[in-house]
Amino acid sequence: MAEAFRGLAADPAGRLQPSDGPRWDMVFDLASALLGGVILLLVTLSFRDYGITWDETWHLNYGRHVIHWFVSGFTDDEALWYRADYLYGGAFDGLGYLVRQISPLDRYETIHLFGALVGCLGLLGTWKLGRLLGGPAAGFLSLLLLVLTPVWWGHMFANPKDIPFAVGYVWSLYYLIRIFITVPSVPRREWVKASITLGLAMSVRIAGLLTICYLVMLLGLWILWRARQERDVRLIPQYILRFLPPLSLAAIGAWALMLVLWPWAQLAPLRRPLIVLARMSSFNLHERSMPFGDRRISSLSPPPDYLLRYFGFKLPELVIVLVLGALVVFIVRLVRLRRRAKADLRDLEVPVFEGLRGRAKRKARRKARRTVGRAAAEARELDLPLARERRLLAIWGFIAFTILFPVLYAIVKRSPLYDGLRHFLFLIPLFTVIAGVTFVTLTRMVARRTRALAWGLQVLVLAHSLRMVVAMVGLHPLQYVWFNAFIGELPGAYLRYSTDYYGASYKEAYESLRRHLWETERERFLAAPYVVSACMPEFVAKEYFSANFEWRKRSGSLPAEFWLGYTRNNCYLQKEEHPEIIRVERDGVLLNLARDLRDPEDRGIVPVTKPKPPKAPKVPKSKPRKTPIPRGTGDEGEDEVGEDTRGYQNEDDSEDD
Repeated sequence: MAEAFRGLAADPAGRLQPSDGPRWDMVFDLASALLGGVILLLVTLSFRDYGITWDETWHLNYGRHVIHWFVSGFTDDEALWYRADYLYGGAFDGLGYLVRQISPLDRYETIHLFGALVGCLGLLGTWKLGRLLGGPAAGFLSLLLLVLTPVWWGHMFANPKDIPFAVGYVWSLYYLIRIFITVPSVPRREWVKASITLGLAMSVRIAGLLTICYLVMLLGLWILWRARQERDVRLIPQYILRFLPPLSLAAIGAWALMLVLWPWAQLAPLRRPLIVLARMSSFNLHERSMPFGDRRISSLSPPPDYLLRYFGFKLPELVIVLVLGALVVFIVRLVRLRRRAKADLRDLEVPVFEGLRGRAKRKARRKARRTVGRAAAEARELDLPLARERRLLAIWGFIAFTILFPVLYAIVKRSPLYDGLRHFLFLIPLFTVIAGVTFVTLTRMVARRTRALAWGLQVLVLAHSLRMVVAMVGLHPLQYVWFNAFIGELPGAYLRYSTDYYGASYKEAYESLRRHLWETERERFLAAPYVVSACMPEFVAKEYFSANFEWRKRSGSLPAEFWLGYTRNNCYLQKEEHPEIIRVERDGVLLNLARDLRDPEDRGIVPVTKPKPPKAPKVPKSKPRKTPIPRGTGDEGEDEVGEDTRGYQNEDDSEDD
């Protein structure tokens, strides 16, 4: 039995990787490397195209405060109370601030490139997990399916919170599975790598603490299963004592890594992270009214099928079909394995004790059953295909649990939900891994019967890939607004589900307005700046301005000449009495527009002199008051309507030092 386990554990990766032969394995690994190179090239060519999202400015500022906490010798304590961001680990934001100090690009371009490269690490983790579970072919397909998932690609460039957490999550699960594969003899390097990835996940969102709970659960279930197989409860304390030291060290290391760039938690390293964990599922700062099918709902009381609908409408159709197929196959294989285990026990007879009675007979029968159970366990462990099947089903059950538990918890807890799948992006790589491994397994099974049908399946993947490439190119750089054919694509979801919830379309709207004015009234364009207003924060709008635009101050004397509005909260319906001059559309669907607010006779007229509002007296700049933000605040960027900029405290804080 021991020899069988040692043989199975000799190569942790090799235990689960089916092979298509050395030549094909090398081909798929080379294809994965080539695809990775193409991805990096596309990132470097396109990162400047992506607009600024609502959360980014806050995270840029928070990253600066985190680093200044250390640089100032812990006297600059703004990181301890800055908005609600102090409740998050500052790993991504702090590292992003350091990168901005050496980057020749502006701060938003830098963070978009940095965020996209971090997202590429998530692609790498997805490839590693797919390769571990299904071999090089499955690794390649898992990577391809994730790249061609628009909601992932669109968020990679401008989501400073959900994408970094998703990256940490997929890498954590990869190393947790490697640990599970190698128990009971887990190499030290696996514990170290798992500790690092667990810490990185928690250093972005405390929800990463789930990964430590998953590790404890995996080891606990394995110990219980082992004791049951051996019919010996004495193994439970033995294995607990065996795993407790490395598990404790891994958890302590992960916790310490989480604290490195989280100033607020450093002041109470055990209590404060747990406080945040208890509150994260009930943040309610922003109560929004959102479209949801044929009705509107509140973000504070989403219906139970909220996430189910968005997963069903935002994931590519091929991924959904393969995941559902994998679920059916998993259940069938689990039932078959259970029946085989019962049959093995029936084949081993328990002896009958004729001469014993009472307590002695019961004791002898228990001992005999334990002996029979051990014999059955040894027989199954010596059967390597069966042992591999059991381990595979356990791993797939674990992956299913890591998908279902966060979703079911959010439903039962009635957590606030909004912005579609944004807060659950960390599950997307797992779906593509399941789909990739399922498709490769299906192709191998079909190829044994008919190669023609197997090649037909390859053509199906090729057709899906081409379709998704065309769709993503057409949506660029707004890939995250994509919906699948189950809802009628973007036109079917328009005004029924959240589309451009991040306001990324404003970048194109401003650029189109500038181009339109240059082409239609060049003399006026060169004479003086236009005054504009929009459904967005002023400090974000100014990032899109050139010398030809200025923001309409609420107390200023100059009226706005142009109005920009996106579709969220019906901003595009404001000022309908004025004509549209610019429309940002995808698939024939309006995402943003610009209206000309000027009187018809004033359009294109060059002002004689540029009116200047009276200058306000200079007031010495004082440090912002260090009043803690109310602890009931939420975790998201503001959702502005009209020209109101309430909630944007300390506007000059939006600039890097």
